[in-house]
Amino acid sequence: MSEQQQLIKETLARLLTDHCESSVVDAAEGGEWAASLWQNLSDTGLTLAGISDTLGGSGGDPADSMLVIWEAAKFAAPVPIAEHFMAARLLEGNGAALTASVATVAEGDFRLSADGVLTGEATGVAFARWCSHVVVIAEANDGLRLVQLPISDATLAEAVNIAGEPRDDLSVDVKVDESLVTTAGGDVRNQLRLLGAATRSVMMAGALESMLEMSVQYSLERNQFGRAISKFQAIQQQLAILAGEVAASTMAAHAASAAVADLDELDIAIAKARIGEAVSECTDIAHQVHGAMGYTMEHSLNHRSRRLWCWRNEYGAERTWQALVGSAMLQGGADGLWGQITARN
Repeated sequence: MSEQQQLIKETLARLLTDHCESSVVDAAEGGEWAASLWQNLSDTGLTLAGISDTLGGSGGDPADSMLVIWEAAKFAAPVPIAEHFMAARLLEGNGAALTASVATVAEGDFRLSADGVLTGEATGVAFARWCSHVVVIAEANDGLRLVQLPISDATLAEAVNIAGEPRDDLSVDVKVDESLVTTAGGDVRNQLRLLGAATRSVMMAGALESMLEMSVQYSLERNQFGRAISKFQAIQQQLAILAGEVAASTMAAHAASAAVADLDELDIAIAKARIGEAVSECTDIAHQVHGAMGYTMEHSLNHRSRRLWCWRNEYGAERTWQALVGSAMLQGGADGLWGQITARN
């Protein structure tokens, strides 16, 4: 971790400790926008870390953005920090700046006519109701466009996932201003898919890291039969398994963070598949260690586990990415397999 990233991490730890208590997460799950949390993140430049300062960002590397997303997920921060970065990153790659105060992205079926009318729809748009704009990829007569669509111009059907996070359905039929349209080069749809998988990978790694810390702390504090439950061999064994899964997930997430700069598909695929696999076992163990207390809706463990169950399926579940990894490994044949594996260490 660079000196700058260490500073980002320390700043985030203080900010999130002060402004992202469990009560803030509970309020967001009840429908209240965490405006103060977002404002504090924005004021410190963290919402656009890793985006070029010439395009309205805070400068730095894409890995800086991934660190912000990672740390926010450790606190179950109920704000679209990942989506805001994805929107800015897609636009930055095409020489445009994100103008929205709070932005999200939408995967859907959109078309932009020659006279500037945008039509289409998308389902499960993260945090749409709390954003000022949504960046969509639209088909035009001569290629693809990125459109910064004001949410006020769209029709929303509000919905939430099991973590209480907004996942709204969106439809639009409106003429958009030319200033909101950017010509998209390359395979921008795949770029969005890879950015989504990478951000979800580091989000899961952050939540799992937090879950391990909480489980260890609880095992030290909880007494049963006159001693801390951390003294029981069965608990020690479960925590060891949990720690091993979290360590593997952490390394995979670091690889995904490094892969964001060039959108290395294989590294991102490995990370999304491996961390997704860890979610079931880690959440099972963490809840077993905490007992019935961890299942209550108000408990911080519950905040993490419900988000993990959602994030693992967004932008492709494990099977999707495992198939991609398997195909890539088979391309070199049996003689090339070992080289493929060792080259990624």
